[in-house]
Amino acid sequence: MKAEHSSFKSLVDNAYSGKLRLPEFQRDWKWTRPKVLKLYDSVRKDYPIGGFLTPETSDKLNLSPRMFEGIAEEQTKLESYVLDGQQRITAGLMLYYGTGKSHYFLDLSALWNMATEKNLDYDDVDCLGEFATELDDEDKYIKGRRASGNPENLLVTSDLLWTPFLTDDFKFSIAKERYLEKYSNDAVRSKFMERLVGQFFKIGDKPTVPVTVLDADMPVEAITRVFQTLNTSGQLLTPVEIVVAVLYAQGIGLRQELEELQILTDYYRNMETTGEIFLQTIALLDGENPKKTTLPKTINRINFTRLQNDATNALERAGVFLSSRFGMGLDATNRLVPYDAMLVPLGIALAAIEQQYPQPSADKAQWHENLERWFVGSVLEQRYTESQPATQLRDKDQLLDWIGGDASEPDWMADVRIRSLERVTPTSAIGKLIGCLISHRRPMDPLNKEAVGGTGTSVASAQSHHIFPKGFCELHIHGWGGNDTHNLALNVMPLTKETNKTWSKDDPANQISSVRNRWEGETSELYDLFFIDESCIEIMEKPKKTRDDFNLFVKERGRLIQEHIAQRWGFISDAQQVEDEEEI
Repeated sequence: MKAEHSSFKSLVDNAYSGKLRLPEFQRDWKWTRPKVLKLYDSVRKDYPIGGFLTPETSDKLNLSPRMFEGIAEEQTKLESYVLDGQQRITAGLMLYYGTGKSHYFLDLSALWNMATEKNLDYDDVDCLGEFATELDDEDKYIKGRRASGNPENLLVTSDLLWTPFLTDDFKFSIAKERYLEKYSNDAVRSKFMERLVGQFFKIGDKPTVPVTVLDADMPVEAITRVFQTLNTSGQLLTPVEIVVAVLYAQGIGLRQELEELQILTDYYRNMETTGEIFLQTIALLDGENPKKTTLPKTINRINFTRLQNDATNALERAGVFLSSRFGMGLDATNRLVPYDAMLVPLGIALAAIEQQYPQPSADKAQWHENLERWFVGSVLEQRYTESQPATQLRDKDQLLDWIGGDASEPDWMADVRIRSLERVTPTSAIGKLIGCLISHRRPMDPLNKEAVGGTGTSVASAQSHHIFPKGFCELHIHGWGGNDTHNLALNVMPLTKETNKTWSKDDPANQISSVRNRWEGETSELYDLFFIDESCIEIMEKPKKTRDDFNLFVKERGRLIQEHIAQRWGFISDAQQVEDEEEI
């Protein structure tokens, strides 16, 4: 191991050419635009930006090199990898070469206005230097935009100087000429560009950074260990990113395995993009703690190789089950999943049922009914709000014991109550359950009869429409106050984009009227699929509505859904329990 010093620009240049590349197990590009802006501010001020770590290459060391984000192909032979510094170098590629999905610009208009307010003397170098040093990224003198085809043209149209023009004297001179032509070669503008921008906002070869170079004969196990240590003492790696490094050292390319799963699976690919649920399933199948932070310790080459197919099959079964029985549409979207963590024990339980009952039978059908009840009960009890790994482990054991005949239904299920749904939000777990119950009925948009539930594509394309829209509530409902909210799950129904746009500010009475005019005699049938019956429609059609009418609509719709849950899965509501106790 040896210590060297290099200009930051030379590291960026080497990454651009392909001399520097990333090992396969490195994390992906993570930085947001504000972090890139902060890096530019530090680089142009020649502030320290931290050290870099690069292992040398050799014939014995192959870390499956890949190019940096935004670089299509190499221009020269690989010389070394980057273990620590990927985010800064990738940001540097954007600033120096304009790569990636964002472009960065010096806002000359903003800079000119701030300099004018300060009444800067462009002949006073110390004054200019003090002004430039005091500015930072929060002063908005530099900005990022979505990458466009001709970022250099923004200099003339918007006074935005693309950062690659700030990297050397030749490029800057070209930009300066174009800028001054726009302002008729004004003398003050010329000094502004030459003495302020040219002296204090170019990035060139600064700063110089320390680089630690690891020996070429260091084994891959040691390199991945160094990688883990570095990245868990600085900006934390995710557990999956650490597992990627751990398994790579053991001969498994987890990154590639996860990418293949996205291609080969029908349902799992829509459940997550990180791999956490997949690794948790492997851990649970192996009897290990599925806690995300412990995955680097619990996942190894042996259990991964032995259980990866079982984990994939379990999660696929969960996707099929939830899509067919709850209209969740996991073949296209995960927008209706109440808790991601629930998928793990559910998939394992479904796999156990399949193993015990490989052929269709009454017993198998009953176990699927039992799991439906478990799923609904878990959401109603909000069991996965906290301590998810402990709940996953406990539920997996209880479900397997129940299926295996070693125990009866979990005790907590007997205590589940359907509590009031009136204040539930659409994006909460119970709100998503309500969305599932509607989707399972395969509803059609009442105005155009296009499917807005039932299948994944219909669920994914549907939009959430507020039956009593916000604007209508605030302007036309008598007694509506500042603390009232329209954003309730019981005030939402899925619609096509077209209808949602048409009804976005419309009186519910007009919505009903337009459906009646188009589909005479079918209004009730169409709305029933959304748990909106005649009593709800009657409220929607009232000419002058009050806050009490809105609350009554929500209450009536909630009653319909509570009755459906009680009838279908045997849970009782708090209100029903009170009635039963009073009768007794």
